[in-house]
Amino acid sequence: MKTTRKSTPKVRTGCITCKTRRVKCDEAKPNCLRCTRSDRTCGGYPSAPPADTTAVEKITAYNIPFKIPGSRVDRELLHFYCIQAASGLSSYSDPTLWKRLILQRCHHQPVIRNALVTLSALYQDHLTNPHVPGGDRPSPSLQSLRLIARSHRQLRTHLSSPDASTEVALICSIIFYAFEALLGNAVQAIQHLDQGLTLLQRCQATAPVNSATDDILPHLTVLFSSLDVQASTYNDGRLPVLKLLSPAETTGLVPVVPDRFCTLADAETALIKLQNWMLHHLVSSLQYKNQALEHIPVDILHERNILHDQLTKYIATISASLTCDTHSSISSRLLLLRLQARMFHTILAENVPLLSMEDSNPLQQSLEDMSSLLTSTSIQPVMEGAIPDKRSFTLSTHLIATLYYVCMKSTNPSTGDLALSLLRHERLPSRDGLWDAGTVEAVVHGMRRAGKANERTPSEGGLDEIRGAREDRLEYTGADLLEAAGDGGVYEILSVLRRDES
Repeated sequence: MKTTRKSTPKVRTGCITCKTRRVKCDEAKPNCLRCTRSDRTCGGYPSAPPADTTAVEKITAYNIPFKIPGSRVDRELLHFYCIQAASGLSSYSDPTLWKRLILQRCHHQPVIRNALVTLSALYQDHLTNPHVPGGDRPSPSLQSLRLIARSHRQLRTHLSSPDASTEVALICSIIFYAFEALLGNAVQAIQHLDQGLTLLQRCQATAPVNSATDDILPHLTVLFSSLDVQASTYNDGRLPVLKLLSPAETTGLVPVVPDRFCTLADAETALIKLQNWMLHHLVSSLQYKNQALEHIPVDILHERNILHDQLTKYIATISASLTCDTHSSISSRLLLLRLQARMFHTILAENVPLLSMEDSNPLQQSLEDMSSLLTSTSIQPVMEGAIPDKRSFTLSTHLIATLYYVCMKSTNPSTGDLALSLLRHERLPSRDGLWDAGTVEAVVHGMRRAGKANERTPSEGGLDEIRGAREDRLEYTGADLLEAAGDGGVYEILSVLRRDES
């Protein structure tokens, strides 16, 4: 009987040793397991040709932790997500969600994978055209628009199927929020967020029964809670969807802030609770804004003082942690938390005129924290293959929002000028969720021009007693502009300014 000899397989990939031996390589890094188990010296892997730095689309090697289906363009975009977009999205925060958990789901769920491909394409558009003239909304490429339509279509199909997954819907609502944020569509972004927040509340109510998302749900909950805060700072008439405080905490029976934080996660969770609490408190008591103390109900004043004390304690606790911790990346995250806490502390204190201020110049101290943070060597690490000379997009640092509020509330021109200069800082994310640095800068300049053209005469009555030296702030000189813009935020303010100027 004639036997046929098996042809030797062609080996095109793998380590140099396995290719020489013409055997299949498992391609483990840094040394393949086949060579290690057979006591051979692994010759390593051939170097990939240098990437063309003139175009981010030309990628010769894929840095994806698993093999995926799809077109070459999809694989390139996922590669770009892995080496750059995931780092930007998780700036100043725990990278676990964007760099590991969502990627794991992406491997098994085509809906999430295609949503990530779309997010990566929009992120690339953002880096290709990072500075939009005059703070206008960015224009996505035709490819990105097609990918957005595909993502929405696939999610609708998935949600109408018998195998519809709550986990997929929650992840996609976050990713779709990022889509619209990158496009400067704040109203649509908040709509996606609100749908996700409603679904999250249902998921939390059934969590003891449905534990399918128990490993990713805590990370999603933290991000949803932070974005809920961001949406209410962007649209200051919006009440946060989530309520994170118990009655015992709002009445002062149980403290929100401990004497010390055991982990960064504990510190971040406590700050989000304080931010959520303050926004609920101020929005629900908006009718008493700028009222004399005798006109504000006692229970509101009591809660406000408890909240003020907790924010004061939080700043002190974080400051103590900063003096003890020398690890640069942890210090940067602690510095960001203190910066955010100081800004919220300042806003709250303004609503109780007789509250004593611990900081002699809280806005200036916030800018000092901002400057220290932006000059820190630990932020925005440049990964292999990333583009170091572009300003990034992140989701929920509140950095741009803080600079906007400093510009709006400062009575000292030099403080406002410093905030404007930091908006142009090369290490500041050019867009942080709903907040765009270029648009904020254009709005501040426009409101300054409008304020000079329409010199405001002090009004008579009780408001003057409360405003005092604050009468020349942009938030007061531009009050009519802010009211005309409605819920659209800084983009709508800019549109109103341009209509008035024309």
